[in-house]
Amino acid sequence: MTTFIIISTSIGYMAESIFGFGGSVLTFLLLTQRMSPKEVVTMLPVFALVGSLFVLLSDYKSAHWALVGKIALISMPTLILGTLFLDYLPETTLNLFILTIILIYGVNLIIGKNPTVPDKLRYPLYALAGFIIGATSLGIFFVPIVGSLFEDQRTFRASFALLWVLTGILRVLSYFFNGILTVNAIKMATIASPFILIGIIIGYIIHRLIPKDHYRRYVGTAIIVSAMVNIGKIVF
Repeated sequence: MTTFIIISTSIGYMAESIFGFGGSVLTFLLLTQRMSPKEVVTMLPVFALVGSLFVLLSDYKSAHWALVGKIALISMPTLILGTLFLDYLPETTLNLFILTIILIYGVNLIIGKNPTVPDKLRYPLYALAGFIIGATSLGIFFVPIVGSLFEDQRTFRASFALLWVLTGILRVLSYFFNGILTVNAIKMATIASPFILIGIIIGYIIHRLIPKDHYRRYVGTAIIVSAMVNIGKIVF
């Protein structure tokens, strides 16, 4: 099982290193082939923190520190609140709603549009995204809300890595104090760390090879594939 977890997390965070997001989503999809979703959820915050920290360190100067810090600060109270509802939300309905929004966002990117969120809705949506990542460990809902703020592909990747690190710290602390985080999750993340780093280095090399003009279309494709696989898993 240890080998399976290492391979799954390495693949997941190689994808995040390429696109700036998707590490937890892909890791969750792979791990739930052999493990229960509830067991995987207890591990995801630790893997997200370790993997995203490596991604951030690979290009930390490109991150939009002030903006991401502001987003994390706004989403912090609802993220903590969301962790308290981890076992009580209608997870299937909520995930389908989120994934549908993400799917629409991905389609827009592929056809050349860069959807933006009205300024008056940003703060409420940051708070909503914080609650969702706390309650479901699904951080990808931040992508359609924040993605349009990062025009450069390196800024996009590094800024999301910073966001995942900050929210990962909050989730690890909240899950720990709520008794959700297990010693086994910390142990597995420690064992998998060198292999996650290798996956991230490979992903970074691939990321630098993607032409700037096509980057958002690749991101859109990754979003659509991720959303459709998740929807298929929920429905079938």
